[in-house]
Amino acid sequence: MNAAVTRETERQDSVASEIREKIIRFNVEQAGEPHDARVVLSVRNSKGDLIGGLVAIGFWNGLFIDLVWIDEAHRRRGIGRSLMHAAESEARSKGWEVCFLSTFSFQAPDFYKNLGYEPFGELKGMPRGHSRTWFAKWLK
Repeated sequence: MNAAVTRETERQDSVASEIREKIIRFNVEQAGEPHDARVVLSVRNSKGDLIGGLVAIGFWNGLFIDLVWIDEAHRRRGIGRSLMHAAESEARSKGWEVCFLSTFSFQAPDFYKNLGYEPFGELKGMPRGHSRTWFAKWLK
């Protein structure tokens, strides 16, 4: 088959949604309903300003931690550790067995290692001069 590849420019959102729906349908056929659940955790100061947060999505038997951010002025005070422990606690309460994430070499790989996360993949040179590492922690 000689298939023509089209770069979508005007219908990007609708085509992306259609692709997403089709891969989700395939995934459900293969592994069952994922029962997606979003987890958003925040830490605020006494004025209500956001000083830290975590965004994750749980599906099947795991929690993918997508974003973790701590305001620079509040780093190294245990906020990140508290957020990660809260996410792991949420995962356990939902019956999820593993937490996983990725981080760049200029972000926090040692932080995750110190929390018991183990690297399972690395992409060197992305971005140039750095790397991206994927980590996982099986919850017991």
